[in-house]
Amino acid sequence: MGMKISVLYLGKMEFPKFRLVDCPDQEEMVASPAVALLIQHPTLGNILYDTGNCEDFSQVYTPEMLHDYPITEMVNIKQALAAKGLTTEDIDLIILSHLHFDHAGGLKHFVGTKAIQKVMVSEADLKNAYWSVMTGNGGAYIRSLFDVEGIRFQTINQDTQLADDLTLFLQEAHTPGVIGMILKTEHHGTILTTSDALYTAESYEKATPPGGTINKTTDEFFDNLKKIQQMQKEYNATLLFGHDYDQIMDWVSKGEID
Repeated sequence: MGMKISVLYLGKMEFPKFRLVDCPDQEEMVASPAVALLIQHPTLGNILYDTGNCEDFSQVYTPEMLHDYPITEMVNIKQALAAKGLTTEDIDLIILSHLHFDHAGGLKHFVGTKAIQKVMVSEADLKNAYWSVMTGNGGAYIRSLFDVEGIRFQTINQDTQLADDLTLFLQEAHTPGVIGMILKTEHHGTILTTSDALYTAESYEKATPPGGTINKTTDEFFDNLKKIQQMQKEYNATLLFGHDYDQIMDWVSKGEID
């Protein structure tokens, strides 16, 4: 028996599209889902990739975050796991694509569990997160979300194989180190997760760089895009993007992918 993958819908943000991807229409709106992946693996146990937003966002997030990325629907990670018949105690390993608020916001629910002592992140992103919050340049990082009681980070600084069918790879776009995954499934081929290094299918297909002010230049986006294009061909893979609402809702409706 191979691994089973479930896409967990964790609510959504709604804001002008130009904040997500480069868009000339300042009025066009977009729905941007928060999402986690539950991977039930035969040897590694229950793995969670990302944790979504914090339900206390109105008190915890900065005024700029609340203005630019308003949360219009909130599903916390405990609720999403409960819908799968699981609790936070059932998770063996957490992998964070990166430490931004909408990916690390559910970590507090794992305080006191075995998973909080095994949180995998990229070394570059972890360093960037602490540097940012400790110098007053937090941006999309909030220290209280990721620096939680008892947390033990396991950092990676290169592509890392966890099992024959699960490999982590690093992307130097969006943040200095966004973790993507190569998931080799029995019945659905290879799946590559890009997280926020590639927000949407449109961004990938039309080579549309991110909007807003997240990147100083777009060079890293195009470098990473080329890398993902090459990986997609190499593995004949299906891509799962970070904030593509239509794709996420379609994958949620599929249920378990194996």
